[in-house]
Amino acid sequence: MNIAIPDSERIHGQSINGTDTATQTVFNAKPLSFRADFDRKSFLFDHNLADSPLFTLPRLADLAETLLKTGGSKSVRWQDGKAPVEAGWDVPLHKEVEHVHKAIANLQDSGSWVLLYSIQRDPEYKDLLDRIMSEVVELTGMSRADVSWLDAYLFMASPGSLTPYHIDHETTFLFQIHGDRTANLWDGSDRSILPVTEIENYYMGDMGAAIYKPENQRKAMTYDLRHGKGVHQPSLAPHWFKCGEDYSIALGVHFCLRKHDAEAKTHQVNRLLRGLGLAPAPLGVFPARDRIKSGLLALLSKRHPKTKFELLRSGVLRLTLPARLVRKVAKKLGGGA
Repeated sequence: MNIAIPDSERIHGQSINGTDTATQTVFNAKPLSFRADFDRKSFLFDHNLADSPLFTLPRLADLAETLLKTGGSKSVRWQDGKAPVEAGWDVPLHKEVEHVHKAIANLQDSGSWVLLYSIQRDPEYKDLLDRIMSEVVELTGMSRADVSWLDAYLFMASPGSLTPYHIDHETTFLFQIHGDRTANLWDGSDRSILPVTEIENYYMGDMGAAIYKPENQRKAMTYDLRHGKGVHQPSLAPHWFKCGEDYSIALGVHFCLRKHDAEAKTHQVNRLLRGLGLAPAPLGVFPARDRIKSGLLALLSKRHPKTKFELLRSGVLRLTLPARLVRKVAKKLGGGA
């Protein structure tokens, strides 16, 4: 059910179906509530995307084919939806589904989940992403200059599918379009849930660094996501999802904030120092030292990164290149090369 909002609290813009209007927006929200919790803790919101023609299965199957043609195999990922929550991202392709078009067209029965990356390469979805971000800026009070990287993805899953437990660097708004899912999210600042070592390993490239601990399930914030509902995920908030009895379609809008990019670099330097047998102070204990650490990697990072990988890891990869070359040579010599 949508929340009735007084005109004084609405964000004005175009309707979802493209008709000019002064009232229809993507979000149904009060700006003050968004500003208080944005990127600090998870929260539910209402939206108006559930009936958009952009999210029918035939349209999404065509979108997947377009992304494969324009961006290659890294644009689309489809896997077995029955993997356990602790499986991480090391999940095999479902044996019964050989093609992504089949996985989407038969989503109710294919036992799969499908992830479409960077859907804004299609002009219609780019227009939608621009509209969403304009509203996010107005609702949260942040500046577009705070954003270093922006992307939109679509996640589709068969009934009962699980999204494994993991963390993301990005700050995210997730829109449930079809079906229902249970979202489990944790406070990423609670070190009993997400230890510093897991964060450091994640930023060094281990996407499965965050480890699910069953004893922490009681600490999760649980949200019932149905069409027309969405959830906000702060950066590094651990999460996993489970689909209900119908197939699920969800749109994710996620973006990197420059303040978190700097924090990531501090974590990377701390991980390198820890590997040398030192005991660096965790992020936030000595802000001046944090700035020196992140500034060092900023100097080594690509000035104009083309991917999130380059944004987060180009600096640390350049810093560690000599050591990696030595290990590579040593490995070859040790193997009789």
